[in-house]
Amino acid sequence: MKRRLDRLTTAVAVVFLALVGVSMWEGGPLDWIFSVGKPAAVDFKTLERTPSPNQFLMCPPGYCAAPMERASPVYDLPVAALRAAWDKVVAAAPRIVVRGEDPQAQTIDYVQRSALLRYPDLVSVQFIALGTGQSTLAVYSRSIYGRSDFGVNEKRVTGWLAKLDATLKSGKS
Repeated sequence: MKRRLDRLTTAVAVVFLALVGVSMWEGGPLDWIFSVGKPAAVDFKTLERTPSPNQFLMCPPGYCAAPMERASPVYDLPVAALRAAWDKVVAAAPRIVVRGEDPQAQTIDYVQRSALLRYPDLVSVQFIALGTGQSTLAVYSRSIYGRSDFGVNEKRVTGWLAKLDATLKSGKS
């Protein structure tokens, strides 16, 4: 009896580890099941949000039509330098890919997946030149699947902003 229980426990552990391995496999079956496609371009000035709570919007005051959770900071550097620093911060983030970009509109769309089940979230960013060597950005982070995000979208944006500020302070932009 003990031998059967040990075999069953081992079999369950092997199946569990295989499922975890498959779920973390980039481009694997969970990426296919929770597909993204090409995200529609976000126009921050006319954006209409869904009633779902699994999203986070940060904009310069008066820039976005939709209600925002946080006002964007203003940076004392040209928009190209802000974009370069931002790119370094996002490049260091795990499980993220660029899904679309419009250099003319200064926008970029990312997909970042959760670690275990590989649920995709969309993050759209627009870099905004303010003139006189200043710039800012608008960021819209939202989940594709589900209704609750347990604050992940807000944590993502505020975490990236903290890393951006640290990068700019250290002069490594």
